[in-house]
Amino acid sequence: MWRQCLLILSLSLGLCLTTQAQQPLRMVIIIDDVGNNLSLGRAAVNLPGNVTLAVLPGLAYSKQLATMAHNRGREVMLHMPMANHARLPLGPMGLQAEMSTLELQQTLAQALEDVPHVQGINNHTGSLLTENAAAMSAVMDYLHAHRLYFIDSLTTPNSVAYQAAREQGVPALRRHVFLDHEQTHDFIMGQFGQALGILERHSEVIVIGHPYPETIEFLTWILPLLPEAGIEVVSPSQLLALRRADLAARGIPDGQGDKDGMER
Repeated sequence: MWRQCLLILSLSLGLCLTTQAQQPLRMVIIIDDVGNNLSLGRAAVNLPGNVTLAVLPGLAYSKQLATMAHNRGREVMLHMPMANHARLPLGPMGLQAEMSTLELQQTLAQALEDVPHVQGINNHTGSLLTENAAAMSAVMDYLHAHRLYFIDSLTTPNSVAYQAAREQGVPALRRHVFLDHEQTHDFIMGQFGQALGILERHSEVIVIGHPYPETIEFLTWILPLLPEAGIEVVSPSQLLALRRADLAARGIPDGQGDKDGMER
């Protein structure tokens, strides 16, 4: 099936090549929801590229897959469950809207204790909590103290999480494209095409997918092709470091060069 899309994708990759001379092209690919399925989690860890694994806390294989990813040289994130408007269950160690600042931070500490090798976090669901400025301030205060970055999964357009992170000095990024909320070949290809379009215009893109068989199949196929198009897959911490270096080279103080004003 993927081979049938090769011509379309090649044309899209050709568009990306037009910006190569101006600046590097950097893509972050995060695989969310790792921890409850060992075989699919292992397949995500073994993808042929520099993907990042976002691991849910408190699940049967959370520790094992986080350790496996770290040993494989993958960056590990905590995929932190947060309250949502749909009242979907959060699973273990979720952050609830009624929690106090102390309870939010204690729960976050417990989740970080459960998932080893974490360098940053992103929100799992969270459409309710990421709209809550006080809750996000409590979360970012903890992340700042423990030198962890934050990626806003943007499960609501009204999220204040990225702004809260910036205000409290937490290195932060925002998701641009969800790859696979429909698990079909055509949909995943279309979403990846959107990511390439953003990359062509802005030189950076943050993509989030999940360890679905269709996503694993697609990424197994596409990841080896990206270097040929001048696209470097980097981890979130690598992208943040590259941003800081770019700003320093231009004499711009860290925190004043927001490159996240991208269309989504």
